[in-house]
Amino acid sequence: MAKKSKAGRQEAAERKPAPAVPASPLAKARWAMEAGDVRRARVLAEEAVRSGPEEERAEAQKLLARLGPDPVAILVASLVLLFIAFAAWAALLRAH
Repeated sequence: MAKKSKAGRQEAAERKPAPAVPASPLAKARWAMEAGDVRRARVLAEEAVRSGPEEERAEAQKLLARLGPDPVAILVASLVLLFIAFAAWAALLRAH
C-alpha cells in the first residue's frame, strides 16, 4: 500500500464536502435560487405551495412572488422593441 505524501494529506484535509441538497421543497427552492437557477426555483416553490408542509406554504408563496416576472422590465423591453420596429419602419419609408 502506497503512503500518501504530506501534501496529499493536506489537500484531502482541506477539501470541503459538497453541500447536501435540502429535503423540503421550499428549502430546495431556496437552494436553487442561491445557485442562480430561477426557473427550477420557481417550479420547486410552486411544488412547496401545493404539497409542502403547512407552515412553509406562506413562505413559499412569498418566494414565488419574488421569483415572478418584473413588470417594469417587461414594460421597458416592450418599449425598446416598439422603438426598434418604428425605426425599421421609418428606415424602410425613407428608402422609397
